[in-house]
Amino acid sequence: MTYGALKDYVLQLMNQYSVAGTRIPMTYNEQADLVTRIPALTRDGLQYVATTARRLRTVAELGTPAEQGGMLLYDLPDDFYQMAAGLLRLEGGQYVRYQGYRLLGGRQVAVPKQDRGEFQVEYFRYPHVPQGTPRDEEILDCPPEVGAVVAFYVAAHLAIEDNSFLYAGLYNEFERRLARLEEGPAAEVGLVADAYGW
Repeated sequence: MTYGALKDYVLQLMNQYSVAGTRIPMTYNEQADLVTRIPALTRDGLQYVATTARRLRTVAELGTPAEQGGMLLYDLPDDFYQMAAGLLRLEGGQYVRYQGYRLLGGRQVAVPKQDRGEFQVEYFRYPHVPQGTPRDEEILDCPPEVGAVVAFYVAAHLAIEDNSFLYAGLYNEFERRLARLEEGPAAEVGLVADAYGW
C-alpha cells in the first residue's frame, strides 16, 4: 500500500474524504490539520503491528566482530527488534543453525573465538518508516494485509477527541483485524542435534 492510498483510506473511514462527490479541500474545517497528523500516527501504527501481530522476519549478514576476552562480539542490524531463529553459520558451503551464541543487551551477539566464521542472523525487524511527511507514491514497509489495519488505527486516533462513538467503532475494528493477523505456530524442518551427545 502506498502512503497516499493509506491517507485517503483514513480520511474515508472518518467521513472526511469527500462531500457530495467532491474531494474536501485542505482549507475546509481543519482538513489540513488531520492530514498533517497522519504521518506520525502511521509510523506508530506500523511499529505497533510489526512488534505484535505481524512481525517482519528477515536475514542479514553479520559484519566484522570486535574481540573481547575469548569472545567475538557482533553488532546486530540497526532495525533488529527480536531474535527469530537465531544465528546461521557458513559450514561446507551452506548455512546451518548455530546454537553457541549469547545475546548481549539486545544489540550484540557473542560467539566463542574458536567458532570464528561467517554468520547470518535471522531476526524480526522494525519497519522502515519514512520520517517527516512521506510522498503519496511511497510504498509502506508492511505486508499488503497490514495497510488497512494501520488505516483503522490512524483513523481511530484522529477521531479520539472529537467523536468518541466513531473512535470506539474504528478502534474495535482495528483490534478485530489485528487479531486476525496473529501468526499461528510455525514448524521448522531440519535436523535436531542429539541432546545426549551420542
